Amino acid sequence: MAEDFHALGHVLAEAMSGGAKFDDFGTVLRFMSGVAEGGVFERVSAELTDAWTARGAGVEAVEPVLRFMEAQSSVDLGSPGPLVHFIERFRDDRYVELLIESLARRPTQHTVWMLSRAILATAEPLAREHLVRLMEQVRDSPASDHNVVEDAVMFLKRHRGGGGA
Repeated sequence: MAEDFHALGHVLAEAMSGGAKFDDFGTVLRFMSGVAEGGVFERVSAELTDAWTARGAGVEAVEPVLRFMEAQSSVDLGSPGPLVHFIERFRDDRYVELLIESLARRPTQHTVWMLSRAILATAEPLAREHLVRLMEQVRDSPASDHNVVEDAVMFLKRHRGGGGA
């Protein structure tokens, strides 16, 4: 276990230095996969996102984090967790575009939850309806596992019934 923490500390230190590239999602995925397997995910991911923020990371960090969520959908990321809080800071058209791309690749419980939050944050009726229809597509997608479908159904009831997510 001590070796795991030492290895994670080394990788975290490298990620926090100028060495990690945000546009290289493989680097971020390898780092975060090691953290997820180490059982200290939420704490270390909070440290990592704090370091990214301090370094001025922008929307270029969103896609690598979304790809991690797709690849590690069984990992408890928190509720919603540091990664979601970090990437939701970039809520704009590019963020929504990247979220939609992620949902098309592999919907996860966290990305469906993020879609629900994007729906709530969208004031323009046509744009909001487009996102609700996307939630319907996620619900009906063969790429969605049982938990994702259940969450999509729950969120659709809220959005179609007027309640909040």
